[in-house]
Amino acid sequence: MKMVKKGFTLIELLAVIVILAIIMLIAGQNIFGIMGEAEKGAFRTEFLSFLDSAQTAAQFDIMNGVINASNGGKCYAMSDLADYFEQKDGYNGSVRVDYDNGSYTITGWFYNTKYMIDQKDKTLTTADVQDLGTTTGFDQCR
Repeated sequence: MKMVKKGFTLIELLAVIVILAIIMLIAGQNIFGIMGEAEKGAFRTEFLSFLDSAQTAAQFDIMNGVINASNGGKCYAMSDLADYFEQKDGYNGSVRVDYDNGSYTITGWFYNTKYMIDQKDKTLTTADVQDLGTTTGFDQCR
């Protein structure tokens, strides 16, 4: 009687596992890079929403005379914008509104435990989102 062997040898199985591990290493590096960029993009979007909230509050304060040419502007902490911005745990920041001759500029500082945006306006890009690193904080509303 003739014996028929079916299946893979141990060497063939190990070769397949090694090839799959190499593919996972290459793909994993790309995925982690993409995930990091997505986190920075989401952080940037939160910052832009924060600036929009400050703009709404500033327009309201300009109409009511709280911000005028004599005081030159106002600084808003995140807690000051609670009516306009849904605060999320771990985020902190402030916004400076400078008012001069009927026009205003808005500059913000924003950070969480991982990223920070330092003194930027709405023209920022994802590249402006920096790793927080060892920084313990930065001067807000300069």
